Amino acid sequence: MNNTFQIAVFASGTGTTLQTLIDSQDRYGYRVALVITNRECMALNRAAKADIPTLQTKDWKMIDNALNEHEVQLVVLAGFLAIIPQWICEKWEKRIINIHPSLLPKHGGKGMYGIRVQEAVLAAGDKEAGCTVHYVSAEVDGGGIIAQEAIAVAADDTPESLTERVQQAEKALLPQVVGNFVEG
Repeated sequence: MNNTFQIAVFASGTGTTLQTLIDSQDRYGYRVALVITNRECMALNRAAKADIPTLQTKDWKMIDNALNEHEVQLVVLAGFLAIIPQWICEKWEKRIINIHPSLLPKHGGKGMYGIRVQEAVLAAGDKEAGCTVHYVSAEVDGGGIIAQEAIAVAADDTPESLTERVQQAEKALLPQVVGNFVEG
């Protein structure tokens, strides 16, 4: 078995979070061994540039087989817009994590992703926004919280400016959490 801590990243979009994980591999002692997407997206290009194997499919048995084949120890959802089936959540329990752009349990659940989350934060008049890394369970955004990073909401924040600042917090927090898994 490979003795480097192996992660798989699931992505559905531009892959900016994937890029952060790729760029942080050496610092935190893990290796992105596989990138899985459920559609054609920029994340595939980022993986190709980094010589990381990819799989584009919606077939969960195929995904599970690929995770085992690549000796994956942790699955990291990075802007993956699909619901993970319960049997995968159970088989990979405490080995699938997600980053969500809010301080869960606030502003989580089905349909709460991207700029919609920060629109909800501002509409609620929240004084803080932020991000949460949590375990993935069959309940959308309902798994146990691993870590959170809070940022103050500024009086002049727009959904776009708040999204940008939350994304910066995500880029710092997620690799650090993966590094904590490496250390045990």
